[in-house]
Amino acid sequence: MRKRLGVLGAAFLAIMMVASVAVAAGHLQPSMTDVQDTSWFADGEPADGTSILTRTDTMITSTVEGANLVPGNVHTIWFVVFNNPAACSGGECGEDDIFTGPDLNVDGVIAAQIGIGNATGNIAKADGTAEFGAVLRSGDYAATGHQLLFPAGLDGDELLIDGNTKGAEVHIIVQDHGQARGGPQLLNQLTYVETGCTPYCEDIQFSVHKP
Repeated sequence: MRKRLGVLGAAFLAIMMVASVAVAAGHLQPSMTDVQDTSWFADGEPADGTSILTRTDTMITSTVEGANLVPGNVHTIWFVVFNNPAACSGGECGEDDIFTGPDLNVDGVIAAQIGIGNATGNIAKADGTAEFGAVLRSGDYAATGHQLLFPAGLDGDELLIDGNTKGAEVHIIVQDHGQARGGPQLLNQLTYVETGCTPYCEDIQFSVHKP
């Protein structure tokens, strides 16, 4: 995923470190954890951050330890969910499944049942680091209050199809919104794509978590 999220149109959650089990609805669930390095959009080289994705039967939790970010800048994290990765072009999920030139690849989005939505946001500290934590529950994304760019396969209001926590491929995108604004504008920066940009927004880092 290397194209800016803004071409599609158009609350910080506590960080979650989940090890071998996760708590959901009062029960302990077996989980699967995948740890990946973050990479730069510009050249695919390591960005020195860490992206952790943990899957249970009912949810996916994401923890990103961001590095080499611009101090004082707002950064948002976006879920790009390929609910049917077997349908991705060339056997590899990526921007070709979402875009045809500057336009949305409607056939590709429907085939791979792709959904894109906001996960969370934070402001980078003086050392260029930031921590992000988000939860993606299967089948109920519309209830989170975060921006949904489009639902899985352009149908309904789900980002992660119900019951598909362990079958989806999840890409994490880091967008830089520029220096933090004050008041209600800050909440908009932390929640919406290409919003409150000072002076512009840019997708800068990514990570890929395969099922």
